[in-house]
Order: sequence, then C-alpha cells, then structure tokens
Amino acid sequence: MHLNQQILMLRPMNTPSGTFDAVPLEVLFPDADLADFARLRRSADEIDGARASGKLQVWEWFPQHITFPGRTKAGTPEVLLAEVSLYDEGSDWLEVSLDVEWTAEGLLSVCSTISVACWCEVDHNAHYIDPVDRAVAGETSLADAFETAASRFIQGLAGSRDPVFWRAHAGLPPRKQG
Repeated sequence: MHLNQQILMLRPMNTPSGTFDAVPLEVLFPDADLADFARLRRSADEIDGARASGKLQVWEWFPQHITFPGRTKAGTPEVLLAEVSLYDEGSDWLEVSLDVEWTAEGLLSVCSTISVACWCEVDHNAHYIDPVDRAVAGETSLADAFETAASRFIQGLAGSRDPVFWRAHAGLPPRKQG
C-alpha cells in the first residue's frame, strides 16, 4: 500500500479521519476556491514532511459542523482537526494541534497551539501555550490562516518534547509531585 493512498477510518462517534488527501475540502469549505485548496494541501504536505516518525498525519473532520451552528450551541464546533501527542506519561502530557473551527461570531478560525496538562490548584485540564489563531475574514483567506497555523504546528513538532520546559516557558505551575 502506498503512503499516499487514502484510508478512511471511523473514530468513536463516527468522526471520519484519515490522511489529508481523504479530507473532503470542497464539502467542508464550500466558499474556498481551487487555489485555496492547493495551498491547504501544500501546508498539509509540509506538516507530513515534519513528522520525525515517518507516519502521515491523521486528520479528523466533522461534517456535522460544515455550517455555523449559531451562538446557542455550547462549545467550539470544529470542522477540521490534527493533533500530535509529543509526550504522554502517567497523568502528564504535551501535544500540538491545528484546528479549523467556528467562532461565536460565525467566522471560521484556524488555530494552532501547544498544550500541556494543567497542574493548577483548580484543574483546567490543559493550558494552551503560544497559540496562533487567525480568523478567516477580510483580507485573510482560509489558505492564509491555514498556512500560518501550519507553520506554528511544525514549530511545535520541532520544539521541546518536555512538558516541564513548556510550563516554565509559559510561567505555569510545575507538575505536582506524588
């Protein structure tokens, strides 16, 4: 089987996932044009090229979020997501992610961040470090926002894989002992 062959997998709750070649860009982003799709594919290829493990990035997409669900919907409706675990030991973890999601104002936004497990007195679950978040509006196209977030994602992959480093970098509480 060639690495660029598309395999569509179903995740729990029937979330489709696979390589970027399998992502139905035209369905997820009907307002984008062919040039935007080409730029998104180039950025995804760069993400795949940055993977030290040689494995292709797995993307998840959410067809139920193709249209803006409105402000009354709780949470952030994601349209497209890529996550890579850089560290996961015991109850500590570190990951880098890139997602395309709806803002409360009904705009698409592309965000990439490094996240670490929370060790605050009040457990927030995660802290997001040095996020890059660009709304698709005005002069900023989906491709522009995606390229910026992909660059941050690649920097995260190339950075430290030690959650202690990232907590110190962000001035967060150190890991609880015990």
